[in-house]
Amino acid sequence: MKIAIVKRMVLLMVVVATGLESIGQNQDSTTVNKPAEKKILTLDDCIAIAMKNNIQLKQTRNNAHIAKANNFQSIMNFLPNVNGFGNFSLNNGTSFNSNIGQFATGSNESSFLSVSANMVLFNGMNNFYNKKATSLALESNVNLIKAQEQTVQASVLGSYLAVVLDKENIKISEARIDLLSQQLEREKKRHSVGVGNLEQVYNFQSQLANENLRLVNLQNQLLTDQLTLLQILQIEVSRDYEVAPYPFDEEVESVLEKEKYAEVLEESRAYSPSLKSAMANANAAHYNFKRTQTSMVPTVSLIGDYSTQYSSLLRDNADQVIPIGEQYENLTNKGLELRLTVPIFNNYRNKTNTQVSKLNKENAELQLDQAELDVTNTVQRVYLDLINAQETYKAAEDNMVALNQSFEFVKTRYEHGNTDFYTYLESLNNKNRAEIELVNAKYSIIFRKKILDVYRGLL
Repeated sequence: MKIAIVKRMVLLMVVVATGLESIGQNQDSTTVNKPAEKKILTLDDCIAIAMKNNIQLKQTRNNAHIAKANNFQSIMNFLPNVNGFGNFSLNNGTSFNSNIGQFATGSNESSFLSVSANMVLFNGMNNFYNKKATSLALESNVNLIKAQEQTVQASVLGSYLAVVLDKENIKISEARIDLLSQQLEREKKRHSVGVGNLEQVYNFQSQLANENLRLVNLQNQLLTDQLTLLQILQIEVSRDYEVAPYPFDEEVESVLEKEKYAEVLEESRAYSPSLKSAMANANAAHYNFKRTQTSMVPTVSLIGDYSTQYSSLLRDNADQVIPIGEQYENLTNKGLELRLTVPIFNNYRNKTNTQVSKLNKENAELQLDQAELDVTNTVQRVYLDLINAQETYKAAEDNMVALNQSFEFVKTRYEHGNTDFYTYLESLNNKNRAEIELVNAKYSIIFRKKILDVYRGLL
């Protein structure tokens, strides 16, 4: 009897222990498989991430560092070149030794040390033009960084606008579905008690199905636009991100005032880093052209040289090798040379380089013209978008009030059986269209204004 009781207790303990282990494993599994929280991305977050990750922006910054190094080198070119030389040789056999001016046979050691300096006194202002060109190239690259940042900001703003508009359109669609669902249930109840019309039930079911399909399309569009935004930010798309809504209610009225296009264009042109970069690049090409022209001008250089040497063949009166230190001290040579180098013929290389640099100068000037045209076209497009959004907002706001009142009136009449389904549906469609136009205009005003401020240097 006691043995049976003990067996039952042991069996019960095993079952409890197994159950506890299973519960613990389930808890661990639940903890491991818990989905990661979504990362909320505000507009400022998106801009900051894009500025950090953009590959073209990183390349532009690297190019600016290269231009800075080239500019530093152009300054150093004004300094003389100083070079040192030294050697030690061990000879065995018969050879001519320049230290003693005769042939020597056997093993001997020798060494030679020298220091020379070469300074260009005149080369047709080549170094001066090179310094001007590299300085302007550095200025161009610094402005290119700002221009690329400008492009990144505008891209993020445009993509962010598309995402928030998709979300607002989804809200409107969901509200429409909710309203149609309520009306469908109402018609079903009316039909069930014998006072409704089955045709109305089918009409609402059809409209509800159409709106559900439209909602799916809007949700797909949101996923596409959100993917585009994440690709612009160059972040991992496999992680869940949520784009935060943009609070704009207090800003709409403040940006409804229209600014003069001429003033906006003038500010944009004055600030435009891309235009400044193209201008600096054109000036750099001009100095590069002048620099290549100096390759046909004679060069005047001043060359200084100091050398000393040692040989084991040099001996004193006692036929002992003169110590190396004494030889280095006595066998010195100092020289100073003024050298004139005249380019006569070098396979047309100088003439070809001059022709190429002249064409580069003309291309840089054309790039400047293109940059001016690009700035004007961009500002025109963004300014027109802003003006259109402002005009649309004013009209949509008034239209929304009128159509909302009209819909409420038609809805009441429909619910009391005083109007038909198609009149009700047309009024609902007009109301939803007005809602979409108003929301799109609101967001377009804010974001087009921000994009315009980017090009004016105000953001």
